Amino acid sequence: MAVSLPPVEAIVFDLDDTLIDWAQPTVTREDFYWPRIAAIHSHITISGYTLPPVDQFFQIVDKAIVAAWTEAKKTWKIPSFGDILCLVFTGLDIDVSRLDINEIMLVFDWQPRPGVVLFPDTIPVLDELRRRDYKIGMVTNSFLPMWIRDAELQAYGILQYLDVRISAADVGYLKPHPQIYQKMLDMLQTEPKQTVFVGDRPENDIAGANNIGLISVLMDPPHLDRDLNGVVPDYTISSLSELLPILDGLEANRS
Repeated sequence: MAVSLPPVEAIVFDLDDTLIDWAQPTVTREDFYWPRIAAIHSHITISGYTLPPVDQFFQIVDKAIVAAWTEAKKTWKIPSFGDILCLVFTGLDIDVSRLDINEIMLVFDWQPRPGVVLFPDTIPVLDELRRRDYKIGMVTNSFLPMWIRDAELQAYGILQYLDVRISAADVGYLKPHPQIYQKMLDMLQTEPKQTVFVGDRPENDIAGANNIGLISVLMDPPHLDRDLNGVVPDYTISSLSELLPILDGLEANRS
């Protein structure tokens, strides 16, 4: 006798190369970060603190970010950007207890990277998921807290669709660590077998989704060439619109 499965309740997305298309960024990482770190430098020096010249300060902050990511990939534990800034300022003999780190992160002024745009079917698919009354979530491996990334989501016009959204910085763990997925499930008030997860990185998004029992969908757009390294998604799509017939099939099999 076949086991009856509960209906799918929620769809959870990764962000980069899943909802937004990184095929053609027009600004390098360094050029994107430079004015933002320079703005922090200006803010701190205007506040009366002494910092190294802005070029040197940029290198110090950038090196700290890269070091944090390198270490995080070993354990999947990730500090937030605020934690990284505290380490930088402490190393520069600045009393961080006297700084408003959240205000400094606002000065960083995170926005969409020029040339990074929504996939053409992102909004239509989100519209259809909303019409079908699915809960919609998003989990991104970001060292920025979600309240900073919300400005980016608002600029893309997708913030309104997301019932729940979290970044790795909010949880302290990167995908594929199970804690970040479990946090999303708790917030959505749903179970793994009732949740579809869509992401582009096999060893992060899909491996983590598989390990916790989510229905995994690998987003594999034409500009990516990811090695699966033995990770097997439940489904693979090359555009978000291909998700809808998968959901049709899941709904038919669970009705």
